[in-house]
Amino acid sequence: MRTLFLSLLPLLLCSCSSKPNIDPADFAGAIKDSFQTDIKTDGLKLFTYKARLVAPGIDRNDKDGVPAPRTAKEMRQQLAIREARLAVFEQQLVLGLNNTLKMNQYCQEGFYELSRVLHSSWGEIRGECHDGASEMDRIRFNNK
Repeated sequence: MRTLFLSLLPLLLCSCSSKPNIDPADFAGAIKDSFQTDIKTDGLKLFTYKARLVAPGIDRNDKDGVPAPRTAKEMRQQLAIREARLAVFEQQLVLGLNNTLKMNQYCQEGFYELSRVLHSSWGEIRGECHDGASEMDRIRFNNK
């Protein structure tokens, strides 16, 4: 009996959750990103990764077509949806940064996150690479 209860506990907890299920695929093709590098004279490698939502209909603080909440319950539901979308957007932001760093091999030994700013329609992560700039890095990135 105890084993049955423990095996069903996660299912029960998930079914009681009030968080809406936001599909990351909702953001496919809806994000435009940019990556800027900054190599200092002492070899310090910095970067800024920015992403913004460009597709209509992806929670961009515009309330056109969304009726104002009439009850506290509706307000909580709308807030939960916004929070879930923001969490998924943040995951997409981090995924985009990691893919960009991997693709261009800018921070080969990882990075320190200096700051993260997240809004409903845009986000930015600034970082400093663990590794210093090589001569090849200076040629390839030249503060793009």
